[in-house]
Amino acid sequence: MVIGAATAAAAATGTTGVTLFQYNRENFLYDRKMRQETEYQIMDFRIKQAELWREDVKDIIGLTSVKMDTYLIVNAVQLGFCVMAFCEGRIAAGTPTWLIGCHTLCLGGAFMYLLMSVWLAMHASVTAKAYEVRLLTQHVRLPVPTWAQLEGARTYGSAFEKVNTKQMFRMPFVMGTQEKVLQAGAPPPARAARA
Repeated sequence: MVIGAATAAAAATGTTGVTLFQYNRENFLYDRKMRQETEYQIMDFRIKQAELWREDVKDIIGLTSVKMDTYLIVNAVQLGFCVMAFCEGRIAAGTPTWLIGCHTLCLGGAFMYLLMSVWLAMHASVTAKAYEVRLLTQHVRLPVPTWAQLEGARTYGSAFEKVNTKQMFRMPFVMGTQEKVLQAGAPPPARAARA
């Protein structure tokens, strides 16, 4: 009878131990899976944040390009008006020479101003696009995770074997939370010697 009771107690203890072990292993793997998903989500957030920065760069540079293109069209039309005034703009006969000189000087100045404006608008548009490419390729790159970061987020099932034995067989609600078991098993922090 005593042997039967001892056998039953040993079997119950073994079953309880196996159940606790499986329960804690499943919790460990679930926690690690959640940690891995959290790390992947953080990596995804970083990539999306960098995409937003890249969009901002494209939008800001795009404003410059659109503005310069608008200036280019308007100034090219005005430049055409200046050429037409040079070629077809006739001054009435008997106009004083000093007034003809002022007229020619004004048209020449307007032509040069508008020509430089068209040239600088094209230059600004090309420069803005070149700077956009430089920013996007050198400074605002997507933070693609390295293989080491991906491996670091991963957990192997065999890592449970390295866990403290007390934590492997922790009884839920009786022995407290996992954090308390971890803190109880951790060595006390070294204190500085007092002088």
